[in-house]
Parts: sequence; C-alpha cells; structure tokens
Amino acid sequence: MGKNSFLQALWQQNKLQLILLIILVVVVVAASMGRQLIVEPRLQSLSTEQFRLQQFVRQRQVEFANSGIPVSTAAQLEKNLQKFMILVPSEEEFSHFIGDLFRWAGDADLEITQVSYQPEMDKETGFLRYGLSFSVKGHYGKVKKLIHLLERSERILLVDKITLSGAGGKKNRDSVNLNIALTTYFQRESS
Repeated sequence: MGKNSFLQALWQQNKLQLILLIILVVVVVAASMGRQLIVEPRLQSLSTEQFRLQQFVRQRQVEFANSGIPVSTAAQLEKNLQKFMILVPSEEEFSHFIGDLFRWAGDADLEITQVSYQPEMDKETGFLRYGLSFSVKGHYGKVKKLIHLLERSERILLVDKITLSGAGGKKNRDSVNLNIALTTYFQRESS
C-alpha cells in the first residue's frame, strides 16, 4: 500500500473532519495575519496617542502647580472659559441675533425701523466684534422694557451709548426717542 492510497483512504473515511480542519487552519492563519497587519499597528498607534495625551496632562498639571494657582481654581477657570465660549456664538448666528433684537422690540411693543452694524475683527481676542446701532420711538415704559430685555439677554452685549430724547409735540407728550449703540461678539468661522 503506497502513500497515495493511504491518503485516499484517509480522505474517503474522514472527508468532513479534514475539511473542517483545513477551514480551521485557514481561519487561524487569517486571524493571525489580521492581528499582525491591522490590530497591532492600530494598537501601537493608540498606545502612542495615549502616551502623548498622558504627557500633555502631566505637563498641564506641572504648569498649574508652578503657576501658584491651586489646581481646583485652575479647573474652575477652565470651566468658566468654556462657559464664556458658549456665550460667544459663531458668526453664523448673527442673523438669529438680529431676529432676537426685533423680537425683543416686538415684546416691548416697539418697532425698529433700521439697524446698522459694522463687523470688525478684534485682534486681541480673535473674535468678531459687531457694533450695532438702532432707534425706536414709543412710550417711555415700553422703551424701558426694551432696555430691560437687552440687559437680560444671555448674549454678551455691551451698551456703548444711549440717547433718550422727548419725541416732542402735544400728541406725543409721553413718547420718547431711543438711540442705542451696542457691541456684541461672535466667533469667527474657521476657514
């Protein structure tokens, strides 16, 4: 009995087991190659990134420790900075701000007929500074309500100038003109 006939007899008696064994060997070899070619390089990359981030955290901790500011105070300052950044919306939100301005005037039962604005880059902060000015005319109580709504805004609004004058005339004795100039800030869109 030759070697060939032995293999043929083995094949005839154990076809299913041999096919399963071959499939298992192929799967093990494929998994091993996949680990070497895909998983290990990715794992190495993630390990390198983790090490880099740990170094960054350690460096920040050393900087905080050397600054003389307690770590809890530094963490609070960072939280406050994050809150502040939320208060400075993207410049895409400018049209929403103008909508809010007209809505506040409507809530005070006043009408803004014209808004002028001038955007300017603030070199110190990197924010876009929008100087706005507008006028309204109406009853003093309504004008006062508009100013109150502006003060309660969650946006950062700096009132630069307010001019309040009587509207004049016998009919408009309680009516006043309000001219207001204010500044607000927006984050510049990233290019």
